[in-house]
Amino acid sequence: MSTRKFSTTRDILRFEGKDKAAYWRRFAMLLTLSVIIATMGMLRDSGAVVIAAMLVAPLMTPILGVAAAMVMGWLGRAFNLALIVCGAAILCVLLAWLLVYVADVPRGILIPDQVLARTDPGTEDLIVALAAGVAGAYVQINRSEASLLPGAAIGVSLVPPLSASGILLYFGEPGEAYEAGLLFATNLGAIILSACAVYIVYAARSMVFSKGRRKLNFTASVTVTLAFLALVVLQLGKSTYNRYLETRTEAQVAQAIRDWADPVSVEVIRIDVNAKRKQADIWLIVDLPIEAAYKVSSIAGLLPENLRETPLVDVLQDQLGPGYLVVVRFQNRIGAQIILGTDTVQQAPDVEEISEEN
Repeated sequence: MSTRKFSTTRDILRFEGKDKAAYWRRFAMLLTLSVIIATMGMLRDSGAVVIAAMLVAPLMTPILGVAAAMVMGWLGRAFNLALIVCGAAILCVLLAWLLVYVADVPRGILIPDQVLARTDPGTEDLIVALAAGVAGAYVQINRSEASLLPGAAIGVSLVPPLSASGILLYFGEPGEAYEAGLLFATNLGAIILSACAVYIVYAARSMVFSKGRRKLNFTASVTVTLAFLALVVLQLGKSTYNRYLETRTEAQVAQAIRDWADPVSVEVIRIDVNAKRKQADIWLIVDLPIEAAYKVSSIAGLLPENLRETPLVDVLQDQLGPGYLVVVRFQNRIGAQIILGTDTVQQAPDVEEISEEN
């Protein structure tokens, strides 16, 4: 295979050739900068800054190098590059943890959404990584399409999940840190597999389908990659199913609460169900009758009669089942409807009715 036609070969040799020291320095510098940008961007909850970290990250090159070495039958190079990627990933997690530790971020605060966004990988992330791997490998072969590389870098998330994992370890959330690491593993395996397919189609068909040791090496390495991806897909499948189950349960609980409260207006602010931990967090606002504004009584005494007949905990147990830890945060407010210019004061209409009219 010619170096001109298969330019990733040069990228592999940059870790080995005469200029390897300069390439290592450049790789380390860009990786460090990428982790710093990603970590600070997540702490600031800024998606734009996190995208900048994706563009700076140099991990795509050695990952594509693993795929190229596999296709060429260079198992030694493929293994060395895989070690480089794994070592860099571990260092990224440690550096992110160190940055948050040095910044002395309070552990009691809410975890930013940009961090939590990397803790819920699913099969759709695998599809995105496969497509991004195809794009990255295509750009490596066709240097004339280099303008597409930023899009491929943004499409696949490599450094941000590692930074998120370090941040979550600092916050004492090892389970969530594992999920962020799973997202990186998903991207890693998918990129290698899809890049192999692109290299075979565009440049290395004769190498792969020829007889001899190279074909055997390629088959062995692809088998290992597929086995790795199979383990990842099993985890992703469980995560995707849990997410589907949680979303469906949240919708059912919200509807059950509305049915329980009817005709009293109850606004469901937020429902978070964690099927794995069997926990639920429910935020409600209950509209009290206008007469309650003129009464001095306990909250229980102010509630409409039908809300006192059937306790909310019974409704939640019917939907979630026994054993769930449920946190209910509710707030009462006075709802009134006033016709301006008159003395007419009535009970406010249901929140759902107002939403439908708008």
